[in-house]
Amino acid sequence: MQAIRSLNPVPSASHQVIEGFRPWQNFVNCNFPWLEMSASKQQDFRADVQLCNFDHRAVAVIRSDSCRVRRTGLGARRAEEGLLKVMWQQNGRTAVEQDGRETLLNTGDVTICDTARPYQLAMQDHAQLAVLMLPYEAIPGWERLSQRVCAHTLNDRTTARAALAAVMALMDQPDGHGSASPVFQAVQMMLSALLHGASAPERAGGAISLDVAHRHVLAHIDDPELSPDELAGALHVSRRALYRLFEEHQLTPGRFIRRVRLDAIREALAAPDNAQRSILDIALDYGFTDSATFSRAFKAAFGVSPSEWRQR
Repeated sequence: MQAIRSLNPVPSASHQVIEGFRPWQNFVNCNFPWLEMSASKQQDFRADVQLCNFDHRAVAVIRSDSCRVRRTGLGARRAEEGLLKVMWQQNGRTAVEQDGRETLLNTGDVTICDTARPYQLAMQDHAQLAVLMLPYEAIPGWERLSQRVCAHTLNDRTTARAALAAVMALMDQPDGHGSASPVFQAVQMMLSALLHGASAPERAGGAISLDVAHRHVLAHIDDPELSPDELAGALHVSRRALYRLFEEHQLTPGRFIRRVRLDAIREALAAPDNAQRSILDIALDYGFTDSATFSRAFKAAFGVSPSEWRQR
């Protein structure tokens, strides 16, 4: 989504339910130009979007069927200006890529992109995103932060939730433009603190935290090749340092990766959106490669089989 000034075709507040992928493409092309889109289904595609424009700032809440949105290098060059794109995952999951990094947003997560550079979003079915578009000057020092924080899941959830609550209050009263300015000032202060905190070094004295490792595993949870060696490389520590970290928690990196996968699958099996999907398909989404290995690991971790858990 780009070029807030281009939102003029839409009233200051708009709520639309769009049926069909082609109408959704037309809507996006009209209001958020220079984006490429694709989807696995066309005729049955459905999207629901609320959109509010506040001068050079905009807020949108988007819920859609599975689709991929891509800003290419050409699109970034043709856009009127670069903007900050803050995204809160309100439901489902969305993969976000920029600057060679990828993060997987789960419900409650937040990340940011810079629309002046290529990026990509892959929304799963029925995923819902709240999106805030801001000019660069909204976040002091953005030029120093941009390369360090884009496409990272930001882990200060308390500040992120507070900022989202303020943004959603504007959505509830879109005609109250007179009161929008102080709300945006507060949101921008919270986001500035969030982003500057996220850009601080993750490691001190050569140490890393379990939370950093957990975020990396979640971001690459669908990769069956994810291994302790790959995790150590991604966190810029030696294999020995990585094992030392997990020893403090009575774990090994391999067991940790598997447990993160299993916890995510257990949650997915309980989700109504997955009711018609096979258990194996869900397990494959989270990096398992065969049914027998997955079933044994699930029962060892939780004491019941995957099918028994789903029935409960």
